[in-house]
Amino acid sequence: MLRILIVDDSARMRSALRLLINTHAGWQVCGEASNGAEGVSAAAQLKPDVAVLDFSMPLMNGVEAAAQIRRLVPEAHLLMFTCYADSPITDAALSAGIETLVAKDEFTKLLRALQQFELAERVAPRP
Repeated sequence: MLRILIVDDSARMRSALRLLINTHAGWQVCGEASNGAEGVSAAAQLKPDVAVLDFSMPLMNGVEAAAQIRRLVPEAHLLMFTCYADSPITDAALSAGIETLVAKDEFTKLLRALQQFELAERVAPRP
């Protein structure tokens, strides 16, 4: 089971992602957070396989949260699902440990990225 943490300040987006993820066999939303600081705390507690992070959030943006999650849960895959996927934040996101950036209008690309993380977990599962 691929356990996914959703971190986005939009309740509507979290709901849409939860529906999309939970209808896929073998995937489960293990937690949600509405800002970067809550996302870091949730990741430390839940140890998700994947954290899906927005960039623009209150208290702590997605890049800052990703860097902290990477230190706390180094085995977690980090994906940024954002309106800013083609902007100058790309370099900062990759430096913080984000593996994939997906624009919020590209749900098919999001599904493909999650499938790749699922395959990676099958090949080299966490201890």
